[in-house]
Amino acid sequence: MKVLDWMFIAFIVLLVFWLIKKWSGTQGYSKWETNFLLLLGCYHLIMAPIFYGYLLQYGGDGIRYWELSSLPPSRPGEWSSYFGTGTAFIQWFNYPFFQLAGLGFLPGNLLYAVISFMGFVGAFELIKDQFPDKWGNWPGKYGLLILFLPNVHFWTAGVGKEALLFTGLVLVLLGVKSFPSRAWYIVPGLLLSLIVRPIQGLVLTIAVLAVLPFHSALKAYRKKLVSGAAALIFSIFAYRWIQGSLVYGFNFEWIGRIIDWQNAYLSSFEAGSSIPMWDYSLLEKFMAVWFRPYLWEVKGFWTFAAALENTIFFMAVIFGIWGMIKSKLQVRIPLFYLVVLIYAAIMSLIFMLALNNLGILMRMKSIFVIFVVSFFLSQAKRPFTFDKSNL
Repeated sequence: MKVLDWMFIAFIVLLVFWLIKKWSGTQGYSKWETNFLLLLGCYHLIMAPIFYGYLLQYGGDGIRYWELSSLPPSRPGEWSSYFGTGTAFIQWFNYPFFQLAGLGFLPGNLLYAVISFMGFVGAFELIKDQFPDKWGNWPGKYGLLILFLPNVHFWTAGVGKEALLFTGLVLVLLGVKSFPSRAWYIVPGLLLSLIVRPIQGLVLTIAVLAVLPFHSALKAYRKKLVSGAAALIFSIFAYRWIQGSLVYGFNFEWIGRIIDWQNAYLSSFEAGSSIPMWDYSLLEKFMAVWFRPYLWEVKGFWTFAAALENTIFFMAVIFGIWGMIKSKLQVRIPLFYLVVLIYAAIMSLIFMLALNNLGILMRMKSIFVIFVVSFFLSQAKRPFTFDKSNL
């Protein structure tokens, strides 16, 4: 690596520690909370070289994104020609760092790790109050350790869309949780999600529209907002259908053809983690999206890590459901959890239809799993009342 690369890496590390200290002081965090974030920051930054090594060995989109070779621009050599949505935006973002500054791939991964770590700082802010010490049980004492689940750190600590999608999601959830004082967070969060992966941005927009009108601060306008939100949600679905119909014809058959093409395209790579999703029952598809690979499907270190995390997730769901049953389903659900649960449910349905590779499923669901896990763990033992504080 060049001297500039090492200088950039040193800058990134120092920036992370400075941001933690600055944020902790602003929020009035205790010494324990500040040290927790420092440990989380070290853990996350370590994932960047691990992700770097993984891509060098197995390949991946991240290398092509960084080298601006995944999607050729209309006018090579012009930064503005790279701008667009999806992959085009990622390459546009990378252009000044790779093409102009000449930074290597490892510093590029650390750059994305810093962006996603801001999401982890926000995630800490979101869920730290969901596990109060006064519970005196293991979720209360150790619930925050879910922030160390490795899958989301791995996929967001390197060049790729997940780093930006995770940060965008956290911004939206922070805006919902602290509405209206931080309501403006929702706008950049949605815009970032929409420009990085439009389909996920639209789903996140639907989740926000479905939940936000029920916030207590908007109670006086609730009837009008619910009607407006319903109209906007319908408009989003209509927009996507018209957009596709202009290309494939005004019918609904093209949706099935695109799904078939997507499955055939992914199967053509003959990856070891491919699964016959199209032949599965609905229950098998659901289990594949959320809980596979299982521990008995382990074939090496990477599948073991994925299977272990899926097992932890499964156990959290079981504990959470059991807690809900004991409370006679009088469940407290903060509004930001409702947003992420709706988002996760819709994205899971899309994954069931369009994906047939366990590795891709682990990557795609990584950005919202820790919030789903934290929700179920937060129901394991608490005073079970319906949360009316935000209604």
